Amino acid sequence: MAQEIDEKLAERRTPRQDEDTTVFAAPPPHRELKRLEPLLGAWKAADRTLDTFLGPGVPVGSAERFQWLDGGYFLVQHYETSFGEEPTQTGVNYWYYDSEAGRFRIIFFSNNGPFSEGGNRYEGRVEDGTLTFEGPARFQYELDDDGTIRVNPDGTISVSWWLRDADGVWQPWMNNTFAKVEDDQ
Repeated sequence: MAQEIDEKLAERRTPRQDEDTTVFAAPPPHRELKRLEPLLGAWKAADRTLDTFLGPGVPVGSAERFQWLDGGYFLVQHYETSFGEEPTQTGVNYWYYDSEAGRFRIIFFSNNGPFSEGGNRYEGRVEDGTLTFEGPARFQYELDDDGTIRVNPDGTISVSWWLRDADGVWQPWMNNTFAKVEDDQ
């Protein structure tokens, strides 16, 4: 199956990604980044967190935009998310693929406080038809047969989230369904 996914991803490569190096002798963006392409554009979600160890569930709303940073090495995500009556969280995430480690990585900056190495990073792995990131929380996308993030038949994208409880065990937190509001091709 991994070989089939690699072949399907190779079919989707852009001319720039087929070059051996860029003008500055850097390798082209890693083909694994193609998995993220369905995220491109602007999205909105209106859901609810689950009743958890944190307390009763609350409404959650989010507006997000994904676009490639020039060069195609980083996917940039801007977001505004609100949980119940809490102040709106705003921030920017930089998604990339670490070819040496064989993993996706995210580094993010937000209005929730100062940057910290342990608190502002996620690491993602492709496994069993999913792309799962772990960091301050855990979130997961299902993958399509071509290895990219799955777009539901109605054009939405679903994301499942978990938080660690006091014992460090991941507990379900929320499921978001994002509807596209604008393409960003």
